[in-house]
Amino acid sequence: MLRNSLFRTARSSLRSMLPHRASCRPSLLCEARRFLATVKAHEILEEKPAKSTNSDQWLKTVQGIDPFGKAQARVYGSSTSALAEEDPAPDGTTTCPDHHTHELEHSIRDFLSTTRQRPRAGLKSDELVVKCPVCSPGKSRRLAYSAHLNTNTGAFVCTSCFEQGSWDKYQELAKRRNFQNTIPKSRATDPPPFEFAEATLMQLQNNLLNHEEISAALTGHDKGQLRLRPEVLAQYGVGLGFVDTTIPEILDLESLVEGCDHSVPCLVFPRTAFRTNSFIESSKDSSVVDTGRPALSTGRTRSQGSAAISSMIEDESDSTGIAASLSDGVSLSEFHTVQLKIVGWSIADLEMYVPVDEAQTGLFGFHVASAESPDIILTGHELDAVAAYQETGIPAVSLPKGPYQLPLDAMRALERYERVYVWLDDDHQGTAAAELITRKLGVDRCLVVRTKGGDPQGPKSASIALARGMDLTSILERSQPVQHDKVLDFSALREAVKFEVTNPDLIRGVESTDLPGWNASFKGLRPGELTILSGATGSGKTTVISQMSLDFCKSGVSTLWGSFEIPNVRLATRMMSQFAKRDVSKEPGDIDYWSRKFEQLPMYFLKFHGSTKPDTVLETMRHAVYAYDVKHIIIDNLQFMMSMQAKGMDKYDAQDAAIATFRQFATDEGVHITVVAHLRKDQPASDVDINSIFGSAKVTQEADNVVILQRHGNSDSKVRCLNVLKNRFDGTLGKIYISYNPETLGFTEIPAPRKRKSIKIVKSAVRLSMADRLVAEAEAGGSFENIIDDQGNELGHESERPLR
Repeated sequence: MLRNSLFRTARSSLRSMLPHRASCRPSLLCEARRFLATVKAHEILEEKPAKSTNSDQWLKTVQGIDPFGKAQARVYGSSTSALAEEDPAPDGTTTCPDHHTHELEHSIRDFLSTTRQRPRAGLKSDELVVKCPVCSPGKSRRLAYSAHLNTNTGAFVCTSCFEQGSWDKYQELAKRRNFQNTIPKSRATDPPPFEFAEATLMQLQNNLLNHEEISAALTGHDKGQLRLRPEVLAQYGVGLGFVDTTIPEILDLESLVEGCDHSVPCLVFPRTAFRTNSFIESSKDSSVVDTGRPALSTGRTRSQGSAAISSMIEDESDSTGIAASLSDGVSLSEFHTVQLKIVGWSIADLEMYVPVDEAQTGLFGFHVASAESPDIILTGHELDAVAAYQETGIPAVSLPKGPYQLPLDAMRALERYERVYVWLDDDHQGTAAAELITRKLGVDRCLVVRTKGGDPQGPKSASIALARGMDLTSILERSQPVQHDKVLDFSALREAVKFEVTNPDLIRGVESTDLPGWNASFKGLRPGELTILSGATGSGKTTVISQMSLDFCKSGVSTLWGSFEIPNVRLATRMMSQFAKRDVSKEPGDIDYWSRKFEQLPMYFLKFHGSTKPDTVLETMRHAVYAYDVKHIIIDNLQFMMSMQAKGMDKYDAQDAAIATFRQFATDEGVHITVVAHLRKDQPASDVDINSIFGSAKVTQEADNVVILQRHGNSDSKVRCLNVLKNRFDGTLGKIYISYNPETLGFTEIPAPRKRKSIKIVKSAVRLSMADRLVAEAEAGGSFENIIDDQGNELGHESERPLR
């Protein structure tokens, strides 16, 4: 009640303020929320027992769970409350006020039951996640559930193929596309989502409390410590596990809790989602389908595998109605943990997920975001979300797929918030990702937070700023909207110019880890550029670009592959071998493991092959940029995509138009596009230059970077040369020598081969004096052994030559 009254007071005060209240609004709400968080923390800390006595009870208290096991009912959505307030009919049944809504719910239940679906609660209270009637046939169970169905209106939208429409359209498409093929042959219902045992999650959190070193690094106030409060970490459910590095994946959660001799400590971040909603609860008992009343008073107890993260926020709704009818004391948890993200504490590249497959969509910190909060903070890392919420009082969640991607599922969960603070890393990549995310969420309701505030030596993220003792509330108040006008003056560009001048290393782009020579020439992969990669047939263009795209993808660059020459299955097989650094076809037993690892990468493929119209490709690319935050697009290759679309000289005009379209798309969408193109067939491979690329000069004129892959040595040589012929960023040109490794199906960078010493032709083979010999050696650029006469006889050392 105190929390509700303070929020109402704050919001009513804002409405009564002067027209300048918009600038004061974040400050006042931040103070109110921070005050509430402080009061709640002090109340909890006053009752906090010693860690050695009963830390489980303290953790449950912080998370809003009754430590004495008393059940507390929760009300799921307004529709449930409305049903609870209805007057029973004389025959004991409940009369529905809206007959159409009752028929719609009945139709949805019947159809989902007929198709053996197990709908899941979405990230919105009135939403179900069901199978898409268009793109689910042939997909795995986890990928098939991609359509979001509104239980009040029946409208659906698929976040995978973007199909949308009414409930009637859903049923029609399901029958037309042979939707029954997605049902298992046994006609069994899909199994329920993965459930975590509450005891296991509590033990992970206890591990963090009892580990002195890591706990001090997170909660301490010394230099280099993050200054996070233990109660806030517990509210988010952050724990500590131990991963055995000798085992490729986590097979048992008990081993994650206990560890072994080879284990390393890892932070565990739970992702939460709605456990259920009123529609799912009312569908559990077939006896109440006709009445429309949720099956809450049937006396059936729920599964004991409830998550430890459930019921973490206080129930602020009126729990009379349905709660009063719970005679058996059944506890309905509003949230549950759907997935664990495991990040190595001392090993930077250790990142795992449990479960890897069949996971319901969830967000870290989703349970903290109250339904009454109008604002939310979106961060790129989990500890940044904890720090932001602790200091500002505004609920904070982190991006689920890396620090630069906002999937459509997560975007739908943010629709109900009036204002979204996008607080990503304050570097070149984070700035570009923040602008892309604000365009997806809507620039009118998004503010971008710059942690550095124009200081090149400032902190990059919220957690680092807190570790330095900075005021995160004041940093949040300096947030600015993204400029989206088409005409700019220098004042709008001033900060961007200053950033580039003062941070030259941050604008270089994403660097390659496999080819350091690429970084020396291009300085990295930057958005908004067009790269042309060319080379002779069979020189290895696809192998090189697949390895490089995989290299950037492992660094977090979401990649879209358009292979118009090689089928996607063959390309993915090669890339998986490059990812595993071994030929996976020779080790069939490891296919499943490497497939799961490869699936975690933000890698996507265009379903095109052969001749395809550029407009169709462009439309699909735009969808991928919007839906999957793609930052790198590969077109392999241009001639295959444009084949048979024009004849004679018209094919050059068509190719020029396609290149111009890609150039404009890269600039407008802020993505890097790499186009693979063939060389002309009428020129020897040894004489290739920037004018040797097939087509008109516009191909290389529009490009920011031009690279030609050439063979070095004879035709059997495994050495290649990446000849950089154009670099618009800083003009650095040169050659990068690489060697093919058949065991890894990839290239490794090698030093430049030694050049042969030049040969000097001497007109006469007379005996030379010491001075003449030194001059001859200097002119030859080598030793005296390389000097030969005009008959081709080598002139060796003086001691080896007969006197004349």
